[in-house]
Amino acid sequence: MITRDDVRYGYRLLLGREPENNTVVQAAMATYANLQQLRQTLLESREFAPVAAAVSGNRFPLDLEQPDLIEVSCSPQLLQQLIARVERTWTRLGQEEPHWSVLTLDDFKNASFEDYQDVFRSTGQYDAHRFAAWVKRNGIILRPEWTCLEYGCGTGRVTHWLAKQFQSVIACDISESHLAMTRETFPGDLAARVSCVRIESLAVLSQLPEFDVLFSIIVLQHNPPPLISYILDKLLERLRPGGIAFFQVPTLRVGYRFEVAKYLEEKPVDGMEMHVLPQKRVFEIAKRNHCDLLEVQPDNKTGPSEFISNTFLLQKEESLN
Repeated sequence: MITRDDVRYGYRLLLGREPENNTVVQAAMATYANLQQLRQTLLESREFAPVAAAVSGNRFPLDLEQPDLIEVSCSPQLLQQLIARVERTWTRLGQEEPHWSVLTLDDFKNASFEDYQDVFRSTGQYDAHRFAAWVKRNGIILRPEWTCLEYGCGTGRVTHWLAKQFQSVIACDISESHLAMTRETFPGDLAARVSCVRIESLAVLSQLPEFDVLFSIIVLQHNPPPLISYILDKLLERLRPGGIAFFQVPTLRVGYRFEVAKYLEEKPVDGMEMHVLPQKRVFEIAKRNHCDLLEVQPDNKTGPSEFISNTFLLQKEESLN
């Protein structure tokens, strides 16, 4: 049987709104035997038709001419200014609404999180399973003795599940308030497997220990392009030969521009930012760090939006001679 939350999330994800009232929710619970029936009904509804048309017509505008106005590198001094702005934003979000800042659903705000904390943690298990499925279909065997680095661990949503897979997990985040919650997430048997590292400066990236697995989902997108480029480059540099990298980043948004000087002159936005790193740049960084591209697929990690987001699976060459 489907639950009240199943109906609400179905309406949110497919129709972009809440159900009209409680009567509609109860009727759906009584009518549909499983999630498949509910989903099919919503997909075939008249209300979803324009959404489907918009998606099919505009979701992947890769053939449109895109002016090259995205700066993907800058001086070390400007990089420091960029990361300082990111740190201020995420420190504040971590203090005000830590779980909502990771997954922006109202259920995960402080006022209601206690009732939905199990749902929140289950989303982390989904992302860990998705990672495992990608790796398995590419013929890679995950070894428990490997060290996994999670960049942007937030409140430990996925970290918990990675610690079940690997004996050593390095959980990194720019926000100390998020890291504090991550430390509180683990029972005793898993806590010993996790070490938390605060990315308090760009220098920390070069000081990280080498690792075998890189995992980063819905994190890089909140950094300006030069920072995404720099962070990804440094992380792949620390990846051991034969290691794998599984990460997500938006690679296209129609009309997106980024100029470092202009960005720093503007007043910071009051909330989280969303940015793009062109796919070509991702490939260049991978090649420079001797990583083979095993798989790249579009994903829904930016939600129904004008962004195109991609998940990447890379493997570093065994021999770098």
